[in-house]
Amino acid sequence: MSEEFLHYIWQHKLYYPQHLQTSAGQAVEVIHPGTKNTDGGPDFFNAKIKIDTTLWAGNVEIHQNEDEWYTHQHHKDAAYDNVILHVVDKLSSQTVNSKERTIAVCQLNYPNHIAEQYTQLLMNDQWIACANSFHKVKPFNLDQWLNRLLIEKLEEKSHFINTLLHATKNDWDQAFFILLARSFGFGINGLPFEMMARQTKLSILLKHADQLFQLEAILLGQAGFLTSPKQTDAYTDRLAKEYAFLKSKYQLTPIESHLWKFLRLRPSNFPTVRLAQLASLIHRIKGQFSRLQNIEHINKTHHLLAVKTSDYWQSRYQLGITSSKTSVKQLGQQSIQRIIYNTIIPYLFIYAAKQNKVNNKEKIIDFLYEQAPEKNRILSNWEQLNVKIENEARAQALIFLKNSYCNHKKCLNCRIGHNVLCKP
Repeated sequence: MSEEFLHYIWQHKLYYPQHLQTSAGQAVEVIHPGTKNTDGGPDFFNAKIKIDTTLWAGNVEIHQNEDEWYTHQHHKDAAYDNVILHVVDKLSSQTVNSKERTIAVCQLNYPNHIAEQYTQLLMNDQWIACANSFHKVKPFNLDQWLNRLLIEKLEEKSHFINTLLHATKNDWDQAFFILLARSFGFGINGLPFEMMARQTKLSILLKHADQLFQLEAILLGQAGFLTSPKQTDAYTDRLAKEYAFLKSKYQLTPIESHLWKFLRLRPSNFPTVRLAQLASLIHRIKGQFSRLQNIEHINKTHHLLAVKTSDYWQSRYQLGITSSKTSVKQLGQQSIQRIIYNTIIPYLFIYAAKQNKVNNKEKIIDFLYEQAPEKNRILSNWEQLNVKIENEARAQALIFLKNSYCNHKKCLNCRIGHNVLCKP
């Protein structure tokens, strides 16, 4: 079995304790398996192991077979000199450290049904690996796990936002603008939106917030669509001239237009339309950009985000190309929900955490529990497994579970997977 699986068996004490003994025949009793190490060095720190009649305190290293100790050069690394027990799936040779001290080696013996079940999960190609066994999970255990995943989902963007804050010299407004712009990419165009926003100062946009035309010129220009447009018309020419002037004035640098994706997108999701909608949002809120970042105004955010493009885009989805049908290119309800739940809420949660505003964090959690759940394919599939989705908090947790755990077969890190594996 994989080393990750052996870590799981050791950490949760799923082996046969009465069968634990060293290769020399000494009895092994695990008082404490140690704390799992996620960085370099031994796999588990500060373990307490009784070998024969002696109580040892130190580290534990785990491998599939004993020879990997030497393959990984641990016998030459002083960082492994405090290892008190080498745990393996298969015994083969003696283990010594860099001081040539012999280290006790113990073979793990664990129930076959756990290994078989884990193999089945890895090989299962259904929507989620445990679909056939999901009914075994008790509702209480599921509820507890989803509550934890909601917090984990909100905290996940912390590292990304910290990176943005570092890049913007701790400018929370600019960091929020980059995060908001990325959300207008709705996944497939998230990265080019982020790249464009990183090279466009919010302060410049707010200076021209009264003029929607100038906002479109800056955003479409920074996106690279006005450098050498494939199709042109009078409006596009005006945008290009306006951008050339503003580019020179503010020393702007556009990204390459080839970064944007149009293939297999609905025309209403074309990045040109989304950029025009972002321009309209900035035009609408003008100098009140902070209203999107205020927990007290969160119930009014739907109204603020319900923007539509300028008249030019009613008959177009791309610059210079007229569509046979005209329509108002307004940000839809589902798109607004995605922006609020996946961008604004996590940002407010992290901001509150950094400001040590516990009440605001609780308000954000309460807000999600008060909202009706969104509708999408992932949630529909969970409902087919008889999972109840009463509110947006639960919906967010289930989406995160699918994308961050199930898609990557991280069953060993999932409480549901743990429930399934531990039942014969």
